[in-house]
Amino acid sequence: MRTLVGLLGLSLLLPGKAQYWSDAGIVIDAVGEIGRFYVDTADNKLYSTGIWVSGMGQPDQALRYPVLDGSEWSLSPPLGGMALTFANYHDTLYMGGEFNAIGGEFISHAARRVNGVWESCGIFNNSVRRFEVIDDELYVIGYFTTINGSPCQGVAKWVGNGWECVAELNASSCLPVDITKYQGRLVLSGTITFDGNPYRHIVQYVDGVWIPVGPEGIYGGLSGGGQLQVYQDELYVGGLIPLNAGNAGFCLQKWNGTAWSQVGAGLQDDTGGTGWNIKVKDLLVHDGKLFVCGGFGYAGHVYAPRIATWDGVEWCSVSGAIGEYEITAMAFYNDTLYIGCGLDAVLDGQPITGIAQFIAPEFSNHCSGDVSVAAINVARTARIQPLGGGRFRVEGILPNGTITFVDALGRVIAQHAYHGEEVFEVAGLASGIHLVLLPNGSTLRSASLD
Repeated sequence: MRTLVGLLGLSLLLPGKAQYWSDAGIVIDAVGEIGRFYVDTADNKLYSTGIWVSGMGQPDQALRYPVLDGSEWSLSPPLGGMALTFANYHDTLYMGGEFNAIGGEFISHAARRVNGVWESCGIFNNSVRRFEVIDDELYVIGYFTTINGSPCQGVAKWVGNGWECVAELNASSCLPVDITKYQGRLVLSGTITFDGNPYRHIVQYVDGVWIPVGPEGIYGGLSGGGQLQVYQDELYVGGLIPLNAGNAGFCLQKWNGTAWSQVGAGLQDDTGGTGWNIKVKDLLVHDGKLFVCGGFGYAGHVYAPRIATWDGVEWCSVSGAIGEYEITAMAFYNDTLYIGCGLDAVLDGQPITGIAQFIAPEFSNHCSGDVSVAAINVARTARIQPLGGGRFRVEGILPNGTITFVDALGRVIAQHAYHGEEVFEVAGLASGIHLVLLPNGSTLRSASLD
């Protein structure tokens, strides 16, 4: 058998020395994982949840939350635990989390701000994970099992002047992450399991009962549902979603009311494969596109470290030298994209304190094309030359990393760990058309023939 590779084109997808991101300017002593952002359109402020530590190692050390008002950041009063969620409902700002005090006043897990002062809005026995306004109704989800002493697991709705439980989940474990409505039904995601039932992690409310989003939710012993987003009439869910457990997608999949499916050619890890245990952390719809962030390295086999966009047809990169740092949150505030980076992040060579902002004139928009495989690009600085028998020669400068061969369905069929050698060999490469993904993020199309 003889292998003939037709090299049609190659382009670098990395941004080079371009500056895409800068530090957002928060002054804080220590930062852990950043939770979701909330843009309060009523007062045009950006709120950030997560682990923000002021007075690190001092007697007045406390967790707080930062607020961006125009171009100025401020810090909240001390909290007795993390803030995890904000929502504005009927011109009142609500906050939930793991806290048991605000500014020294006892408030258990949920509060609302009235006349500039935080006050309790119910006694929850455990953390409030999310407030969400759906069809002009305020919902709360969390790790709680009682509200004001009455049984209520995981989901409630504000009715009149108090909380009303939305049926009983009867889950054996329940750590909800997000709630939305799709096709007239409430949908709840998180780490949710049920004794004696195989379904888990994503359920919908139908005729007064919680049932799986079909047929069994998210598969896998090590799995969990994350953020939800309805986009182009389909329901998207991110999270810890393993492909080898039988799920439709890796870290991200979509539901059309009948079946789960992969999003285009899907997401890939830093090797170009789907073997790593990584998550999609946040989903955001802006300017007609779905923004996705998390721990992935490729989107639709295009190099897109940690953040990418999907328009219903193709994946595109946002760009920037993000490296190994997971992006945990996104928000557009005053037409600027902000991302949560967490502790000790470095983007485009610059240290970041928790949050970065996009400063380039536009996104890089290297895209996958309108098919389920990566687009063909034009070669400039590196290429590989076939030598026959599965052997290849590298011409030009190529960084160390994984060279991945992908078939027309987006499946990885062969990989090679490249470490600077001039000639390498790929054993057992199948015949047919496939893509080659290089460590610098470039792609080429090849044809293996007998």
